Amino acid sequence: MKISVSYLNRMVHVPRYFCRCSIPVLAALIVVSGVLFTPQHIATAQDNQLDTLRYDLTEIEIQAARDTETEASAPFSISVANRTIEEQAIEPAFSFDQIASGVPGLWVNNRQNYALGERVSIRGMGWRTAFGVRGIFVMLDDVPLTVPDGQTVMDILDPAMVRQMEVVRGPSSSFWGNASGGTLFLSTRPASYEPSLRTRFYTGAFNTYSAQARGSWRDGPRGYHMNASYLSRDGYRNHSQHQAFRFTGHMDWEINSRSNLLVSGAFVDAPDTRHPGSLTQTDLEADRRQAAAIFENASAGKSWRQSQIGLTLRSETGLGHWQGTVYGITRSLHNPLPFADIEVDRNAGGARIALRNDEHILSWGIGADAAVQSDDRRNFDYLEETYQRGEIAIDQQETVINTALFGRVGTNWDRFNLSGGLRADMIRFENDDRLMSGGEDQSGDRTFLSLSPHIGASYQTRLGLAYVNFGTSFETPTTTELVNRPDMTGGFNPEIDPERSRGVEAGFRGGWPDLSLRYDVAVFRLHVRDQLISFRTEEGGDRDFYRNAGSTRHDGLEIALRWRPERWMELTANYNWSYFTFRESVETDQITFTSGNRLPGIPEHRLMSELTVMPGLYRINVTMELLDSYYVDNANTATNPGYEVFHLRLGHSGLGIGDHVTAMPFIKINNIFDAAYNSSVSINANFGRYYEPAPGRALYAGFSLDM
Repeated sequence: MKISVSYLNRMVHVPRYFCRCSIPVLAALIVVSGVLFTPQHIATAQDNQLDTLRYDLTEIEIQAARDTETEASAPFSISVANRTIEEQAIEPAFSFDQIASGVPGLWVNNRQNYALGERVSIRGMGWRTAFGVRGIFVMLDDVPLTVPDGQTVMDILDPAMVRQMEVVRGPSSSFWGNASGGTLFLSTRPASYEPSLRTRFYTGAFNTYSAQARGSWRDGPRGYHMNASYLSRDGYRNHSQHQAFRFTGHMDWEINSRSNLLVSGAFVDAPDTRHPGSLTQTDLEADRRQAAAIFENASAGKSWRQSQIGLTLRSETGLGHWQGTVYGITRSLHNPLPFADIEVDRNAGGARIALRNDEHILSWGIGADAAVQSDDRRNFDYLEETYQRGEIAIDQQETVINTALFGRVGTNWDRFNLSGGLRADMIRFENDDRLMSGGEDQSGDRTFLSLSPHIGASYQTRLGLAYVNFGTSFETPTTTELVNRPDMTGGFNPEIDPERSRGVEAGFRGGWPDLSLRYDVAVFRLHVRDQLISFRTEEGGDRDFYRNAGSTRHDGLEIALRWRPERWMELTANYNWSYFTFRESVETDQITFTSGNRLPGIPEHRLMSELTVMPGLYRINVTMELLDSYYVDNANTATNPGYEVFHLRLGHSGLGIGDHVTAMPFIKINNIFDAAYNSSVSINANFGRYYEPAPGRALYAGFSLDM
């Protein structure tokens, strides 16, 4: 990959405030820790606390890569994070950003709005999403949360339940197809099915209440695990209440020495979640906690219920390792918004089958995917000058069918290895218009085809793995984006097509045993063409419409470090330099940006750091997030100020209560210095309503019981 001198010059320019406060604070914390917790006062940490702190690369199979790649061999950027029992017990984790902040390249914006969910991006892919997740393929316990049209809704997930997270930090459509600008693979399965029962309770700011119970047991060759949780919050802002009950369950059945069956299920019921909207700068100065009047007046929000189940059979045969999965999803949604009252009933499902062999000098794998999505959509207008439901405006059945074939081949040499793959996708959208307003039938269909190759090379050294990689991805418009037509009629928009990206990267990851240091460094460049850009019109209000407009380039650097100088202390940090720009000028009535403009919603510099000290059974954790200002619109006329925020967590990993019960109490203080900042933005919002403010200082406390 050719990197220009100007590219490197931009890379080393860091705003002064990155060093003004944060480095002295972290240095002071390290010194204080060394004084207070000298070795003679430190008990040996429990073995399960050390599992994720080793400097060596893991040999576990990377599920997100769909083949035999591991962290120690994969010729692309991959991050694997395991959460220990203690971390799951003492971190409230009522939002996804609280468990994902340590992964380089992955940025989670907490909108403080459960009706929209967090905005998740990987290397800028997903920057434009108005709700849910776009441009990233997400899997939960072998069941795709990304449906065939590329839309991802993660609100079935309770982040507190996540035990393992795998992130492919680059284009990966050769693995998963549509909307795979990155891959996020989440697992709530336990590390062991040994008998256990754990409960957890906490409460805190903004009338937050949570209860969770989980248990595991084994019956001969079958292991079982169940996890249930309830969360209720009033929210930091007005009109942002949320409550939800969630459940996950697993069965792992070892049928024989060569085969096993995994069954996973999940369920969520959220009867009433409010939507506060975003604010203008004037609104922020007047009252950061207010809701946007138009959203409050419309009683905007959503209620939803979703269930899903997946069955995966794995078997060793003479030809290789065979794996087959079938899954099904059902979801009902009621979503009143200022511009329409929306109801969607969704049924989705699919099957995957793959065969691979890695026992010879060459490894290979082949497979096929098939998935279907069926949305019954009804949009209602409001009666004039009221937010009472009026006439039906859209009544249609939307069906998406995705079929794909894929293959991969690689070498199994000692140090130097090559790997390559190819996937072919066909995605067909069909729309059955049941309304036929004015006697006109808006039924129709769209079909998209895509070939997605990747190729990589790696070289194993004493201190780690060096690699280079080329990958591709594509992203079709979702049914929501196709149906939101600027002319406000039904049917699918015939004028938008998929956006496509290709990227190159080079990196090095490994560990330095003598320094107890682990590192991961990657540099990348992505080109995205036929970018799907959102815009709004006066007639459409807060509804987002889409069109293909221009191309973008994403240049970046990711550095992740994990240093453990003593068994009782660990310091982690990851820095992201993100220089993402439009490469073409576009000027229309709705969309205006100039070549060289920065992509909105992404800061150029971002630093996350975490200091953990573990004196005996105590656990003290300080987390810091720093980022500089960034633009909030395509034209680069408005910005969101940069900020630095610190969080503190105190916990105890074992207070004995009787002979069979262990308590783990904890306290979490978010934003300990009470900074006023916006944790997310609404990109290209109408009337300057860009800002989604974060809470000030907030205290949460609770305990877990292990029985």
